[in-house]
Amino acid sequence: AFLRNLRNMVQSGIDESTIRAYAATLDVSKVLPFRYLAAARIVPQFEDMLEAMMFKSLETHEKLPGKTVLLVDVSGSMFGAKVSAKSDLDRFDAAAALAILCREICEEVEIYSFSRGAVRVAPRRGFALVEAIRDSQSHHGTYLGRSMAEINKGTQYDRVIVFTDEQSSDRVPAPKGKGYVINVASYQNGINSGAYTTITGMSEAVIDFIQMSEKTGW
Repeated sequence: AFLRNLRNMVQSGIDESTIRAYAATLDVSKVLPFRYLAAARIVPQFEDMLEAMMFKSLETHEKLPGKTVLLVDVSGSMFGAKVSAKSDLDRFDAAAALAILCREICEEVEIYSFSRGAVRVAPRRGFALVEAIRDSQSHHGTYLGRSMAEINKGTQYDRVIVFTDEQSSDRVPAPKGKGYVINVASYQNGINSGAYTTITGMSEAVIDFIQMSEKTGW
């Protein structure tokens, strides 16, 4: 509720120091990066406060063991298309928010963007990671197959997590470890298992699902 009402507080003339002091008292343990990204877009003057709150909320999150490769779609179709009619976030925002989450909770992580190919991204934290992913390459076609082939050839990993709208232009090779595709476009809802476990329908619980499925061997 605090994040949703930040703009109203500012417009009502509440002093910035009062807002910041109150923010420091909040329990943010269950608030995930989507909320902070949306709030920072509306009230950018509080971006530093929001980022600090976001990091605090992720401190106690259970770690995802081993090495994880994150592959974030930056093709043209990821930008400008909202994840839902009521959301302020587009597909890229949703993917980037999940990447922020994974950056904090993965024991070891490599981050790539993909469009015409895979590009390694500096493992920055928080809002800086969103910019690093977005600006890593031009936003053209969706060549997930080519990108996965490059990653399979160049790195070892326990799992790969792909954030995409699944508009791939080529055939995707099987992962060398566990493989997950998170479809942020919400064409349909469900979970499908094949070479990759594909989770369609945007949810803040997708990483919890991955952790639980690996623990239980589901």
